[in-house]
Amino acid sequence: MRYVRRAAALAAEDAVAIGHRLVELTGGTVERVTQAKRLATWMHDNLAEATMREVLMLGGPADDDDDVDAELELSLTRDRVERVLAMLEVKRANGGLTPGEAKAHEAATLRVYGAGAAPKKFARLEAQQVDGALRGQYRFAGAYQTGRMSSQGAQIQNLTRDVLGEDGTAEAPLVEAISKGCDYATLVAADPADVPAARKLALIVRPALVARSGKLLVWSDWSAIEARITPWLAASEGAEQALDVFRANDRDATRPDSYVIAAADVFHKDVSTITKPERQIGKVVILSCGFGGSVGALTAMALSYRVHLEPNEARRIVDAWRAANPWAMEFGGAHRDGESFGLWGAAMSAWDSQGQITTAGRIAFVYRDDYLGGSLFMALPSGRLLTYPRPKWRDVDVLDREGNPTGEKRHELSFRRARGRAKLWRGTLAENATQATAADILRTTVTRIETNPALAFMPIRMTTHDEIVVECDEDRADEAKVLLRREMLMLPDWATGLPLQSEESVCRYYTKAKAALR
Repeated sequence: MRYVRRAAALAAEDAVAIGHRLVELTGGTVERVTQAKRLATWMHDNLAEATMREVLMLGGPADDDDDVDAELELSLTRDRVERVLAMLEVKRANGGLTPGEAKAHEAATLRVYGAGAAPKKFARLEAQQVDGALRGQYRFAGAYQTGRMSSQGAQIQNLTRDVLGEDGTAEAPLVEAISKGCDYATLVAADPADVPAARKLALIVRPALVARSGKLLVWSDWSAIEARITPWLAASEGAEQALDVFRANDRDATRPDSYVIAAADVFHKDVSTITKPERQIGKVVILSCGFGGSVGALTAMALSYRVHLEPNEARRIVDAWRAANPWAMEFGGAHRDGESFGLWGAAMSAWDSQGQITTAGRIAFVYRDDYLGGSLFMALPSGRLLTYPRPKWRDVDVLDREGNPTGEKRHELSFRRARGRAKLWRGTLAENATQATAADILRTTVTRIETNPALAFMPIRMTTHDEIVVECDEDRADEAKVLLRREMLMLPDWATGLPLQSEESVCRYYTKAKAALR
């Protein structure tokens, strides 16, 4: 607990320091990271390029004949700030920033990390622990539509995945320093020195979760499980080819993985020439477009990886990926003008024909008008049903990025939820089917481990959506690692043909830093 308490105190001290630094950067215009309107105006005035300034503007850029005296409406939402940061980092890598842009870059960085929730998790951990242990951190089937387990409290399923330094080499020294009660200056100066203190703290929340004395944590996470499940559910010839890429890489790790192949398709290059940044694009496009997403989904997810894509480039990437993976769009499907196929076609056909079972790949649908006022059911391969109560077409307001009506209307299908209604489209069906199937695999695996007396020496301590963490005696860690991998790769009877792969890790504390692992 010494580590958690000291980290919580440093996070509070950093919040004050960020305010002081913003005063210095902005000449007193901005005093706190939460003063979004002031900071947005200051950043707008210090960005030299119009394209960057436009990112902060509500609506579109001003026309030449607009009222010059009208107050400019700006927004500083996280996605906008991250887009500006990505653009500034591209410019810095290709010639450098002006003094004003350098200040704007630092201010934007302070906004992103200073206003983030991750450093505040230390205070939550300290407040919610009882005798050094966290309890009640999960809500069973908390994800209403898919039935996935959700987090509450300290949100331990939603910890930052990035690491501090190359392969996390800077993590252990800083964790040790904080455990010994280091001061704020030591935190700021710790490697990497150019990373803000708030960001450093966000990256070392995981090590707060430690094994008991004489014990070790052993964990295993499935590799790209959602990217594997989606084509498996599609069960088409093209989807099977996508699965063959995973199978080949599972047999021989030197073979190009799915992200490299996706990048090669997008950039029309040989797989052997794909660079690390290009592979990152391949990863982003698979994760964003696999559920039918288009340019908006791609650019939004790219920002989470600090990749800025211009609209034309994003459109080219989406089109290239779809051309190389027609199975994905076919699985999403359509239902129009006598043409009906894929998930959407099966769902709409079931809705049209009460009581009739329709299928798309390994997914089935049926509509019953005698349940909850009429409900569309999706049957998963496990046999579990997802429910979409009271589906209805209606005209809804088109909203801008701030959630305000634009004055336009859109005709869309929605279904009833516990509170309000939610949009239903082919991407929703694909995403729900994939995530719910992954949840079924996790539940099956957890149940099998917890009910096997031979595995009682390695009780499960926590899970994420694709990961299981157990605790065991130090001298049985290698044994637990082997057995956990066996359980992770054991398919349920209903999942025949799904290629799974996992990676196991051992450490005294929970971490993504390769340098800290045993």
